[in-house]
Amino acid sequence: MASTPEPTYQTLQKDEMFETRQYTPQLAADVQLTGPDATMSDAFRILAGYIFKEYPTGAIGMTAPVTVQNTQKIGMTAPVTTSASANTVFMRFYLPERYTLKTLPMPEDTRIQIVELPARRVAVVRFSGWLSAAKVATYEAKLREWMAQHAMKAAGPAETQGYDAPWVLPWWRRNEIWVPVAE
Repeated sequence: MASTPEPTYQTLQKDEMFETRQYTPQLAADVQLTGPDATMSDAFRILAGYIFKEYPTGAIGMTAPVTVQNTQKIGMTAPVTTSASANTVFMRFYLPERYTLKTLPMPEDTRIQIVELPARRVAVVRFSGWLSAAKVATYEAKLREWMAQHAMKAAGPAETQGYDAPWVLPWWRRNEIWVPVAE
């Protein structure tokens, strides 16, 4: 997705696969689905339906990265032999910078929330391959270790970022973990 627009940022520090970036304020479209059948594909379809819809001014269009989070919580019941699972899927599309809250077409789907993200500093680690839970955990741990070595304190939870379409081969994929940094 080399030609796909990305949010504006300034690189403050670069150290091999790690960076610290300062992002400008941004608008984003978020969707969170909960339930045993919630999937990333569902979240993507909901957000894609919003950004690719033809409005009087044209389609909003795709940007990168896409923020993803998929957690599965296992709830136990009595007796212990029975369990039920519920997924929570979160996905965020950053919106093109040409929009403001006044000019952005509002989503008809009430599951989509438009959020204003303030300017923020994030620590970043970049890697390739598929976004498996194990790989995300490994790289988040590496990033947090690098942050500790550089006396950075996290200001929020980690975010998993994907930059490529599903058909991009694993070794060409660009993935990142972002951790907000306290000022």
